[in-house]
Amino acid sequence: MIRMTLTPGKQRLALAGAGAVCIGGVLTAGMLLRDVVPPADAWLFAHATAASGSTIATVATTISAAGTLLCLIGVAGGIAAVWWRGRARATGFLLRSITVGLLCASLIFAQDLILRPGPPLQPQAGTFPSGHVTVLMAAVVTAALLFGSQRPGWLRAVMGVGFTTAVLVSGSRVVLGEHWLVDVVAALIGTIGIGLLAGAALRVVPTGAGAGAGAGAGAVA
Repeated sequence: MIRMTLTPGKQRLALAGAGAVCIGGVLTAGMLLRDVVPPADAWLFAHATAASGSTIATVATTISAAGTLLCLIGVAGGIAAVWWRGRARATGFLLRSITVGLLCASLIFAQDLILRPGPPLQPQAGTFPSGHVTVLMAAVVTAALLFGSQRPGWLRAVMGVGFTTAVLVSGSRVVLGEHWLVDVVAALIGTIGIGLLAGAALRVVPTGAGAGAGAGAGAVA
């Protein structure tokens, strides 16, 4: 059996292409659904929204706050790990990784572009994509890049914990009536898309030849 192996350059090109597709899909969906409430969103709002002050609402609020804090701590831990292992060579990689995170967070500005109304309990004019989930996923992407530059196993662990946390927080935003389901899904997909595109362009996405090679060496080649 012949196994095709992509070079690091082609891997980055493929990741950038996938990221562009994700971003384009999110923006297109936002425009098409600007004045539309999908049946799934309407059903969830009617049946899954927790009453203010209820136990479920309290739990959802706790998950939302704790999940965001956990991901921000992950970014701080990733910065510390890269700096400790890379020392002087780590500065450029850290700056590029943080830049990717900031670009991911910039997806929040799509709210002003699309101006899609949120659920009846949300007074904000534009909630697509979810700003809360966008910021959280930007932290997840940044932490994944930082830890992934050290060891492949760390990348898998961070992505597993980070994505699970993002899903839980996304659910909490829907339960609290702060966002439609499509808002949080768009934030997840769009932020990952920007992370792939920007990470490939800035050469910080771990590739088969460079993953785990260190912040200043193969991981950013």
